[in-house]
Amino acid sequence: MTDTKRFFTDCLLTWNRLHNSRSMPWKGEKNPYKIWLSEIILQQTRVEQGWPYYERFITNYPVVEKLAAAPEEEVFRLWQGLGYYARCKNMLAAAREIAGKHKGAFPNTYEGITSLKGVGAYTAAAIASFAFNLPHAVLDGNVYRVLARFFGIDTPTDTTAGKKLFTQLAQEVLAKDQPATYNQAIMDFGAVVCKPQQPLCTACPLASRCEAHQKGLTDLVPVKSKKLVIKKRFFHYLLLEQQDHVYIRKRTEKDIWQNLHEFILLETPAPANDTDLLQSPACRRLLGKHRYRIVGSTAEIKQQLTHQTIHARFIRLSVGAAFPAPDGFQPVATTQLKKYAFPKIIVDYLQR
Repeated sequence: MTDTKRFFTDCLLTWNRLHNSRSMPWKGEKNPYKIWLSEIILQQTRVEQGWPYYERFITNYPVVEKLAAAPEEEVFRLWQGLGYYARCKNMLAAAREIAGKHKGAFPNTYEGITSLKGVGAYTAAAIASFAFNLPHAVLDGNVYRVLARFFGIDTPTDTTAGKKLFTQLAQEVLAKDQPATYNQAIMDFGAVVCKPQQPLCTACPLASRCEAHQKGLTDLVPVKSKKLVIKKRFFHYLLLEQQDHVYIRKRTEKDIWQNLHEFILLETPAPANDTDLLQSPACRRLLGKHRYRIVGSTAEIKQQLTHQTIHARFIRLSVGAAFPAPDGFQPVATTQLKKYAFPKIIVDYLQR
């Protein structure tokens, strides 16, 4: 390890020992199940948002066998509102593999951990180091930022060359005799000192040798080659109400919110008012010649996802007893809707 790299590692460990007061319920945890659970919940999720979910999951499923035996609908209900529901599906599959194939014993090698459904390189490194003290460096957004700024790296992090460079560097500066402590230190440092905006450079122990700070490049690194394109989608939910029941179905398509329930959905390329929507070919095919009454409709409700902005409206239609169930839908008593897992945007509507 060069002098600069050694300085970097030693400074992080000293800062962690003397100044790191960041508190999280899974911090210092050695139970691989609890570490894995926290890492899955925190994938693409802020700590503040994931914290209460972690505590609810640990309360309901204190051991992996409990989670593995839980009904899918129950687990999705508990996950509801976290988004990226493929994580939940993979988590349940991995729990069942651990409980079944591994007899409840969590894999204790990096290779064994990565074999689990939904576990990538970062999550595996976190579990391997925190639970088993194995020398594997974590590489998340915080770590990319700290390394890019200190070493002045402008190679885009989302390219093959960038990923290879940062992976190698992260492993080189890892304190291999205390990987768990070091990994926690660099992630916390990126979260509270070397922040994305307004980093605390004046109080940073690395500032004297930080390339980005010395050259005024702090706001320019890390670099990404691809600009995120946000797609707008316009959802119109029809609540077909029939004698205190409403029609719902489970989403099975490989799109957002797979395995969650929804009302009848009509998606349009642009916003549409009630009249235009109800006269559209898709709606006319759905309603046919059956009579209905408009009970009410909402203003637009918006939800921001990573790559999409959902603009949703809800239209309540009362239909007669003779109205046939649309294909793939089932009538559910409105008083029983709380038993089903819905996307956050529908939960928000129901809570209103």
